[in-house]
Amino acid sequence: MPLYEYQCAACGARDEVFTRTVLADIEPPSCPQAAGDPGHEMRRIVSTFARHSTMADKLVEAEAKFGKEVDAAMGPEPDVGKYARRYEQLSQGLPGDKG
Repeated sequence: MPLYEYQCAACGARDEVFTRTVLADIEPPSCPQAAGDPGHEMRRIVSTFARHSTMADKLVEAEAKFGKEVDAAMGPEPDVGKYARRYEQLSQGLPGDKG
């Protein structure tokens, strides 16, 4: 189901035409700005395309754009080893400890 774009040669106004098949004969729309003025001819133009990003692409773009700000807001990563050593120290001598 193609969507064709048209642009007026005189004033630059744009319009779109939607068809059900590629093989359909398409009649250019009339210029919405013309108001009966001669010389407003709508010509078919090449449409811009949209690039659909995957979630991985979006994450990479967000990391590149906001990564430093997030790192600054979160602060340094915690030292997991320090917490593990402290847990081991505090768990020594607890009731029911067999080790």
